[in-house]
Amino acid sequence: MTIKEVSKQTGLSIDNLRYYERIGLIPEVPRSNSGIRNYDDNIINWIEFAMCFKKGGMPLEDIKKYISLALIGDSTKEERKNILLNSKVELEKKLIDIQNSLDVINYKLDFYEKKCGPITLEMAKSWSISKSSKVE
Repeated sequence: MTIKEVSKQTGLSIDNLRYYERIGLIPEVPRSNSGIRNYDDNIINWIEFAMCFKKGGMPLEDIKKYISLALIGDSTKEERKNILLNSKVELEKKLIDIQNSLDVINYKLDFYEKKCGPITLEMAKSWSISKSSKVE
């Protein structure tokens, strides 16, 4: 598959795909005899894997380290597991922060519905009455 096709499939720009390969975020892409990148399903899987980590907030350095260790093989399982565990802890902290923010927003929305809605209606009625009394 060409870089253009992979770009379309993954939603990543061609420049990003080249950059991610250059910095080791994804494994080196096999090339044809003429030097054209030839992405296979294995590389696509690595791209999707790396982007999943990236979307989760894992630092690029950790993703690169994980991938380089994975390419070495089974002897790096524990080190890779530790990277995943650290990432899990950070994601759980983010989830707590997001949940706290959502709780505050929900509280405020509830406040607006219960308090501000009736007050706004009362103010509108008052304004309407005062406006109609001035017209007479």
